[in-house]
Amino acid sequence: MGEEKKFSAESYYKSEIADWIVFVHGFGGSARTWKKQIEFFAKHYNLLVLEMHKEKNNENLNLDKVCGFINNTLNQHNIEKAHFLSSSFSSLICLRLAVLYPERVNSLIMSGGIIKFNFKTRFLLSLAVVSKRWVNYMILYRFFAYIILPKKNHARSRSIFIKEAKKLGYAEFCKWVDIIPQTEKSLTWLDGINDEIKILYVSGKQDYLFLKNTLKYSKKMPNSQIEIIENCGHVCSIEQYDRFNSIVFKYLNQTA
Repeated sequence: MGEEKKFSAESYYKSEIADWIVFVHGFGGSARTWKKQIEFFAKHYNLLVLEMHKEKNNENLNLDKVCGFINNTLNQHNIEKAHFLSSSFSSLICLRLAVLYPERVNSLIMSGGIIKFNFKTRFLLSLAVVSKRWVNYMILYRFFAYIILPKKNHARSRSIFIKEAKKLGYAEFCKWVDIIPQTEKSLTWLDGINDEIKILYVSGKQDYLFLKNTLKYSKKMPNSQIEIIENCGHVCSIEQYDRFNSIVFKYLNQTA
């Protein structure tokens, strides 16, 4: 058997008795998008911050394979169980992870969480899948960044994600875009998630594309709750990081 594939990751170790938090960045993002969370939570928890785009190769990806890579990365760092903190698209990865590897999950915390894409979003994403071969990927990425984060107060979040996506590269962009259609059955995963796994959604009230469905479908999860941050867009972990960190810290203390 060949070596088990893993993601690059950086760890911040506090103590043997501290819980682990695993940070799973969004599509096109990187560990740098968690800068404010690392600074805050490293004082209280052990952290593992994934870099899912760092080690580029020619291998095709699928959703379950990505979850397997995360599981292998936990094994590499001797982490039995953790809280998983996701952003945007990676919330779907973490939901799937909770179905495939429930024994690894203490809780799921979703920044700008997505449960299901609405019709408008599915249409736009289908456009990206179809046009990725002949349209520069950064044109597509900028287009989506402005659709998802349109307001003036979203500018910083938008700028950070565009900057990080420039490092992605065309081939890596295509591999991850191809995963998106595999999330079509995301609602069926909800029944497969262990009721003991607690789930927190933290969304900005100005998250026009995703909040409505998050509010609707999170009710299907018996152990879930949602916190909404006023005057905030989709990437609340950057735009209002102090408020976001406070909500998550309080939640983790309650679930301990």
